[in-house]
Amino acid sequence: MARGSIRRRFMIGTIATTLLAIVLFAVGSFLAVYLDDVDMVTDDGDSFRDEAAELIFGAMAIAAPLAVIAASITAIALARRVARPIEDAVQAARETTAHDLQRTLPVPVRDDELRDLVVSLNELFVRLDEGFGALGRFAADASHELRTPLAVIATELEVALRHPRSVEDWETTARANLDELRRMSAVVEGLLSLARAGADAPVARMTVRVVDCVDAVVAQLSAHATVAGVTLVGPAAEISDHVTANPAMIETAIRNLVENSLAAVARDGGRVEVALESEADHVVVIVDDDGPGLGAATESLFVPFHRGSGASADSALRSAGVGLGLAIARRIAVSHGGTLTASISPQGGARFRLAIPRSKE
Repeated sequence: MARGSIRRRFMIGTIATTLLAIVLFAVGSFLAVYLDDVDMVTDDGDSFRDEAAELIFGAMAIAAPLAVIAASITAIALARRVARPIEDAVQAARETTAHDLQRTLPVPVRDDELRDLVVSLNELFVRLDEGFGALGRFAADASHELRTPLAVIATELEVALRHPRSVEDWETTARANLDELRRMSAVVEGLLSLARAGADAPVARMTVRVVDCVDAVVAQLSAHATVAGVTLVGPAAEISDHVTANPAMIETAIRNLVENSLAAVARDGGRVEVALESEADHVVVIVDDDGPGLGAATESLFVPFHRGSGASADSALRSAGVGLGLAIARRIAVSHGGTLTASISPQGGARFRLAIPRSKE
């Protein structure tokens, strides 16, 4: 189909509608006269019908051009007014780049569909600006997390190669570099998990019991908790509610929450409790700890690589890991139609609440 102009199509349509109305009026008037049973003869001998028809055609011959001119002027004015917001949006879209998203289109005064279009486009620009900003910050943080261990490894090896070293010194250097490589591997694995958790591609899902996922995670982390001197308690209530989800991803989300709480209370006498609750539409996993508590901005906990300040769960968690666990858990929850929130625990530490929609089967 050939590309056309909205303004031109609007103008042609308006003129065509005006001409059609004139033609229909003329035809209707002509038929009304000729179908009338009464016919008279005028003084000059002509039929009244013939004379009326001539008058109608004459009037139409005069009115039609004037109507077309008036319709054209009106169509041009209206087309310009209607198409202007669309043209502004097109121009803004052509000029917009990833580095220039802080722009707004003039909002029409009249409350109509065009105003809704412009408002929606302005909201889209805001969301894109926020998204690109977050992506830029994430890329900068990720590059820093990957660049730092590489720089440490390079420095260690350069220093080690400058002077002869004993086997013991080389072993010490190798252990230090191995720790950095493990940290970098954890960052890479976390980035891949974060990408998978937020991917649009569908993952295999099935009907699973949430309690089975919780029990599996508690069993996996019990030995780690014992070594760290932390008491890890599983759910006391036996809740057998089902959800439709990917069991591996749900276990990953729960494991990340428990691991973060374990890191926050990694001291003798620390306690982490995992509980289950059944709601009308959701199955809820709750992880409580008696750690240092939450910082002022709880939402910052779910920002990848975010660093907090002060004696808070945020700073404790970030210092213990790479800052991706909670972000991954949040994305897994959202990808399953659920939520993940943080609040103050009754134990004084942090409470994480993972809600997954109940299975409809």
